[in-house]
Amino acid sequence: MFPAGSSYIRVRMVTLASGLRLRVAESGAVDCAPILLLHGWGASLYMWRDWFALLAAAGRRAIAVDIPGHGLSDKPDDVDAYRLSSLTRTVCEFLAQEHLTGIDVVAHSMAGTIALEMMTQPSSPIGRAVLVNPACFGRVRLEQLFPLAGVSSIDRVLPRLVRKWIVARTHRLQYDDPSRIKPRDEDEYWAPSQFPAYTRAMRRLVHVFQWKRGRVDEIAAQLRRAGVPVLAILGDKDGLVREAIPFVSALQGACTALEMKVIARGGHAMNEERPEEISALALDFFRRSPLLGKGD
Repeated sequence: MFPAGSSYIRVRMVTLASGLRLRVAESGAVDCAPILLLHGWGASLYMWRDWFALLAAAGRRAIAVDIPGHGLSDKPDDVDAYRLSSLTRTVCEFLAQEHLTGIDVVAHSMAGTIALEMMTQPSSPIGRAVLVNPACFGRVRLEQLFPLAGVSSIDRVLPRLVRKWIVARTHRLQYDDPSRIKPRDEDEYWAPSQFPAYTRAMRRLVHVFQWKRGRVDEIAAQLRRAGVPVLAILGDKDGLVREAIPFVSALQGACTALEMKVIARGGHAMNEERPEEISALALDFFRRSPLLGKGD
């Protein structure tokens, strides 16, 4: 599995004080300014495979984490581990243990909701954030992919139902141009799904994670409290997180620290499909945006 054979990417397992183990991959010099990369639902740090070299070449240290339930990180059996509050606490605990504060974050889809929640913590570790098709700004229709998310009895048979072609088809739904997906990509997405605990984790995430979008005034208030510069990069062909563009436009009227960039023919996973373009936008935003504290 990735990043086997990539000598410029360092991989380690980090055990948090809570006992939870996370897989972490890094590139770039350890004394360079870090950027935390957080993937979306059903993915893993493989989503950022092209970003490791791109960020290192730009003089940044890339740090990608398999969110609990994904990749090779632990997949707790406790359903509460997949609630927004728990995942937020886990990522914050990881950053605190690594002594990372004021960090730049690029978060995709589900992780965009986690990043937004992290920003409003009393001692938020986030300095600036780029949210790519964040679930918190759109209407998510994951229930169509997992209609039996609330039926716990399906856990016994679900691992046997996750075939490679199903994983590949779900992956293709996230691209504007599915022909860009290579056989290696299908293998890398399918491999973690073969752990029985993976399918249970995905079902529980759909069932208990905070997928419902808040009101404009609620999220605008969150962003103002955070005092963190945010760039929302939205694809106009995103079929999984919908109606985000008008929602962010409304947010901008109430929150001057929020920028929006709409990508023509941008699918849901455009950070993976078009890494050079999206990483360049993120790096430019981090270069020109000041680090602000709460209340600034």
